[in-house]
Amino acid sequence: MINYSLEGYIKTGYGGYNKLCSFYHFCLGHPNGTHFSLDFTRVEWIDGNLCALLLAIVYHLNKTYGHTITTDMDVIKERFSVLLRNGFLKSEDYPHDDRQSTVPVEYFSPEDKEGFNNYLQYSLLTHRGMPSNLTDTLKEQIKEDILEVFCNTNHHANTQEPFFVGGQFYPKIGILKFTMVDLGDGFLPRIQKATQGKITDCLSSILWALEGNSSKNFLDNCPGGLGITSMKKYFAENNGVLQIISGDGFWSSDLSGSVFEGGRTLKNPFLGTTINLFFGQ
Repeated sequence: MINYSLEGYIKTGYGGYNKLCSFYHFCLGHPNGTHFSLDFTRVEWIDGNLCALLLAIVYHLNKTYGHTITTDMDVIKERFSVLLRNGFLKSEDYPHDDRQSTVPVEYFSPEDKEGFNNYLQYSLLTHRGMPSNLTDTLKEQIKEDILEVFCNTNHHANTQEPFFVGGQFYPKIGILKFTMVDLGDGFLPRIQKATQGKITDCLSSILWALEGNSSKNFLDNCPGGLGITSMKKYFAENNGVLQIISGDGFWSSDLSGSVFEGGRTLKNPFLGTTINLFFGQ
């Protein structure tokens, strides 16, 4: 068994993403079928919603390379019970979330639109951490935008692998963070084809989509969805944050006005696309 220690603060953003994906790349450097112990003793904090990304990493490492990952449950129970309350890890001591702060960590087959729709309706949109001023119209728009992202994993991302989700409410700061992860091709391949090679890197492909472009218009001769631009507009107008990570491209709406306004390049990219939503109250 090989030990890997996570360290410090693992928050939803560039740094936290790199830390979890550093573990992924560490595992890739070992023979198939290796058993890893993921050590949390040096972790100061981990955002519960990032368990969606961690679950996707563990799933892919196991399915593709036969790696197995375990952790010290005593450490988790003592310091990181959120990983139990949100369902990422299973324990009879934590059968449910008594604090009502988590949105369950789950995964869905790309064909299970009905199951995912129910998850959004009854686990996310009705959560106490969602903005209290959401109208029924806004709720429906948010649901349709997220459903579009889910449906695109099959068509755009070219994958039949599961779609991973999870959320966490932070009452002290009044923010609910929700993470979605697919294991597909990411933004670049289809967008590079749609632009006839004009877009050649992951970050540029994210920016191209954020401008309201859709590869459907170019490759499928049909109108493209506007889920990404609709979400961008909602979070800009409602005290929230939208983050998109695809390939080695990282873009976050809260970097507007900073030196990283146009996005950043990741040191340790994962597969597919990760989207983080910050709902502010």
